[in-house]
Amino acid sequence: MALKQGQLVREPDTGERRQEWGTIAENALRIDRADAEAIIDALSVDHAGSFNLFYLLRKHYWTAAGAEHEEVTNFLEDAYKRVREVNDDLAIRIVELGGIPPNTPPRLQERAEVPLEAEDLYDLRASLKGDLEGYAILIVSVREHIALAEEKGDLGTAELLREHLENLEDDAHAIEQLLEDDTLVRAEVRKER
Repeated sequence: MALKQGQLVREPDTGERRQEWGTIAENALRIDRADAEAIIDALSVDHAGSFNLFYLLRKHYWTAAGAEHEEVTNFLEDAYKRVREVNDDLAIRIVELGGIPPNTPPRLQERAEVPLEAEDLYDLRASLKGDLEGYAILIVSVREHIALAEEKGDLGTAELLREHLENLEDDAHAIEQLLEDDTLVRAEVRKER
């Protein structure tokens, strides 16, 4: 397979740059600039991590195979949509705080604590274990950043993170349930058979 050669990121030929990457603008939320910078830095990690988790879940949705793949793909489709919502909400909040969210592949990977999976295909159990690890990393980070936002007096960000944390924890628990049995059949399904 031929590799694409060329520029990964381009700068527009025309137009006025409104803000330079890495700078913090004044914000309408009345959060002190230094506090906003600390919160933006933290949210950027969660934003990049949720971006990677989205792609993990989506890859596994595309490639799931096996006896229980239909149940798993239904879950993964809903899960990647929820993680994408986390990603979008964090990006919007970063902008509201006066920052620019990581938005290019190199910048996202620089900030992400959730690792991507190699491009190869793996069995469903291995894939779900990786997804669960990604959730665990993101959940720990979000919990820490709730405390940071509260410490900095940004209760709006803390509440946003708290709302998403509940869904992340629920989805991680669902993956744990899927992994309970070697065949990836949930206990409720086994009882019905």
